[in-house]
Amino acid sequence: MNRATLTVRNLTWAYFLLFVLLVAMNYMPFIIAENGKVFGFFKLETEGNILHVLSGIWAFIAAVTTRNAQLFYFRVFGTAYFLDGIVGVLFGSAYLNLNIFDPDRVPVADMVTRLVVNAPHLAIGGLAMFIGFHLYRKIP
Repeated sequence: MNRATLTVRNLTWAYFLLFVLLVAMNYMPFIIAENGKVFGFFKLETEGNILHVLSGIWAFIAAVTTRNAQLFYFRVFGTAYFLDGIVGVLFGSAYLNLNIFDPDRVPVADMVTRLVVNAPHLAIGGLAMFIGFHLYRKIP
């Protein structure tokens, strides 16, 4: 296995562990603020937990298969999450958890809160896109 393949595989494992941690955080009372939100900002509902579980399962499957599966994961997953973050910032509701399609949901009005709440998807998705579209080419 060459260095590039090993690096991409290790990054895929890191994404799997990240999603295991994200799901687990919803069950760690010491990081849940008085308002019932993780770190006072994030309230992950069932749809969000399902999304993170599926993202972790996809990362796991990619990590144990081929480099092409890993690159596909980073490209598609990264693009979907990054665009979800952009939609969340622009409209106050995201699409991956289907909130933007809920007519009864009130979008987040405050732009600072929109940025904070969507920053994880922008960062996680942006880094995944960087790995899938750029980094793998630069590793000897």
